[in-house]
Amino acid sequence: MQNRREFLKTAVTTTAGLSATAYGLPPTSFGDQPLSASSVPDTLDLSERGRLAIGGLLGSVDPDAGYEPYFLTFFDVHPAYMIHWSSMVSGVLPKYLEALPLLRLMSGSGRDRDIEKGLLDSVIANVSDDGLIYDRATPNRPWNAGVGYGLKGWNEDYANMAGNGRLLTGFLFYYQSTGDESWKKLAQRTAERMRELAIVKGDYAYYPNVGLGNDFSYPRKSGWVHQNEPSSEKEGAEGAFLFYQLQPVRGFARWYALTGDERFLALSRQFVAFALQRPWWGGLNDTEPQAGAERGHYWGHYHGHTAALRGMLDYALVGNDWRVKEFVRDGYEWSRHHGLARLGVFPGGGGSTEGCTVADMVGLAVALSDAGIGDYWDDVDQYARNGLLEVQAYSAEEMERVSEAGRARPKDSAWGGWSDPRFEGFRGVLPGQETTERVIERAAGGFGFLQGARYLLPRLMQCCTGNGPQAIYYAWEGITRKGGESGEVNLWLNRRAPWLDVWSWLPHEGRVLIQNKGLRRITVRLPGWTSRTKVRCLLDGENVQPALVGNRMIFDDLKGNTHIGIEAPLEVEKTEYTLANMNSRSIRPDVYPCEFVGNTVISIGTPPPSSSGRDFEWYRAFQRDHLRTKTAPMKKMTAYVHPSRVIQWNSRGA
Repeated sequence: MQNRREFLKTAVTTTAGLSATAYGLPPTSFGDQPLSASSVPDTLDLSERGRLAIGGLLGSVDPDAGYEPYFLTFFDVHPAYMIHWSSMVSGVLPKYLEALPLLRLMSGSGRDRDIEKGLLDSVIANVSDDGLIYDRATPNRPWNAGVGYGLKGWNEDYANMAGNGRLLTGFLFYYQSTGDESWKKLAQRTAERMRELAIVKGDYAYYPNVGLGNDFSYPRKSGWVHQNEPSSEKEGAEGAFLFYQLQPVRGFARWYALTGDERFLALSRQFVAFALQRPWWGGLNDTEPQAGAERGHYWGHYHGHTAALRGMLDYALVGNDWRVKEFVRDGYEWSRHHGLARLGVFPGGGGSTEGCTVADMVGLAVALSDAGIGDYWDDVDQYARNGLLEVQAYSAEEMERVSEAGRARPKDSAWGGWSDPRFEGFRGVLPGQETTERVIERAAGGFGFLQGARYLLPRLMQCCTGNGPQAIYYAWEGITRKGGESGEVNLWLNRRAPWLDVWSWLPHEGRVLIQNKGLRRITVRLPGWTSRTKVRCLLDGENVQPALVGNRMIFDDLKGNTHIGIEAPLEVEKTEYTLANMNSRSIRPDVYPCEFVGNTVISIGTPPPSSSGRDFEWYRAFQRDHLRTKTAPMKKMTAYVHPSRVIQWNSRGA
């Protein structure tokens, strides 16, 4: 076993591939702009968004508080500020361990490795007792309990069981990334302790909600003070019982897939059996409630349910449980139906879309497609090009504009920014809870909530900052895959892989170019917006007609550095969509006169005048006039090519 210094050095070493040289591309006659080793389309590059997300993640942690994340960022006042809140260590920090190895691999970025090292050191020390990560009841953490969750007056160390399920996944992602057995040993201790604490009754299992700290958390000193079964799907402060029961399954299923330990497959099945009970499911307006419950219908916490569906799917894939696969597909389509899938917007309470929900929908769409339960690649493309981008606070300049337009607020004032929960019936300002140090600079790349499809709310939430970047990886990893001498292209998005490169001119031009790197066969999926009779294909500049099976073109008998060029006419489509709220008919729906080019929205129209006679001074979403140009801008090609072996994030290859 390595000592801790050696272990951490290994854990944060850049994955192989950073020093790879640019794969030289000879000029091609494809289109009007030649592609060369120094000139490629400057269009959507998810790896760049992943690089930005690393800053948002690591900028949110507090080295003076054991690298605990600040939970909320407020930027509608100046200076902008961040605050600590309950359950960030065991409830949210584990998501950072899932996200960071994914983002490092896709982007090659070495940004803030010293902070990542400190964060990992803190996590390893925290789990050293029994394998679980705990929120600690210490004098320097007065926000540990009683600030929005749990029974007032009860304050001790507690382990959020949903977060520990995500921690198990994070350990396994680091294990895949580094090959270091130390991560596997950490994962084993966490898995075994979580199994010991599960309440098993016959063919089902659950964790009780005893009322300490965050929902469904285990008290280190008191233990389970009762073993009562949850009585309502809306149980808990967030009304998201299913979320807390099924996040552990995400870890259990991956541990089973890695080790073959049948105990964890059985435990996953038992948790899913409990969560499938009909009283927990059903839509508000189902014609036949029982049928709706059998088909994954729901109302309430949007992310709470989509995240629960992801846990179910992880089990169903490793356990080959067709009934659960079908249930998840139905639940996904119910979720899709109640949002605007083409915009990647899925409003819950108050008409806002949580960044976590968009991430869940990307993850479900990719995993369901991979499993052959449906073809949702156009959904993935729409989410990735639209809602997923806009729910990330990528513009520091826009955040600064919003901050300067707000009121001046001295640090630790007795009032706060938009929806600061400390001043909504809780304990107010606590010692050491707040920082104003370089907040906007540190927050750029974080994730929050969209209000309708016009604004990013001026409050970021780090549960979304931990979840959102993972969806960037899901979509990026799905762009192209390789098996033996064959490769596939599922999305017309930019990616440099060891087996091929994809360069896309979308949405400016209907063009994509694929640089082969030794594959014999490449299949390319046609997006739904294309007209098959008008698609033109070129092989090293010569017109060809590849075989077409379903919506996939097959280019066979390829050799060497073959270039595959594909052209499809693009037109601006004008249409209108109404965005309703799945939880209430009383909230007036928003109507958006949209313009699309392919799967990219380039306009959502001008907002109507506000009832107060003035517009919100909030972060403006979908500001996309620059995408109207008919010629794609060009840039220098990046030298980074990721390693051949990527992190398999879903259960198909965990």
